[in-house]
Amino acid sequence: MYLLRLSAISRCLIMKKYKGTGLMKQGVVLIAVLALSGCSSISPEECQVGDWFAIGKTDGQQGIASSKFRSYQKDCAEHGVSSDFQAYQRGHAEGVLLYCTYDEGRELGQSGGSYNKVCTGALEPQFRLGYDRGRAWYQAESALFNLQKTLQQNADTIERLEQRIDDNSKQLSVLKDKQQKQQVLDENRNLQQELRQLNQMQGQLQADLKQAELQFSLIQQGG
Repeated sequence: MYLLRLSAISRCLIMKKYKGTGLMKQGVVLIAVLALSGCSSISPEECQVGDWFAIGKTDGQQGIASSKFRSYQKDCAEHGVSSDFQAYQRGHAEGVLLYCTYDEGRELGQSGGSYNKVCTGALEPQFRLGYDRGRAWYQAESALFNLQKTLQQNADTIERLEQRIDDNSKQLSVLKDKQQKQQVLDENRNLQQELRQLNQMQGQLQADLKQAELQFSLIQQGG
């Protein structure tokens, strides 16, 4: 039964998890098979087996809203099979108890996922706390990554400008034509001005990076 659930219902969750990762980009066979098989909500075999409690529990444990049952009901009706919402709902309620925890909330927030409203009432506070802390981690880590990326891009640009200025300076030593020399001098003047601005920006970025590293470190220590 579990294998049927994994192949028919969890394929969309697996594809979402690996979308944009190296595994997806490299075209791993498993992901390719899942993609080709589509994201149908339930298989004819699952409709026939009719273990609606287990289906509901699996959905609840994965944080899927109970409204998903409507798509199961429609698909099974097309196969001439009735569905049992009461059994599904009982299983879903049990599964949600396993999902709506601090750890699950933190994992969702830390992965950059949107808040899941499936956790309500007494189940929400710990899940929300975990999500908020995980989300803070994600945002701090993203800010740190973006600053590191910008710093590197800026450093690469500075290096290219310095090389261009150096090449122009060497060219000046051999140029005879006054007009050409003036053009190169003017270009170098503009490049040097741009270089000063970039170096100033680099200093600010480095200060911002230190602050972002401190912020991320504090969040890591906070658990």
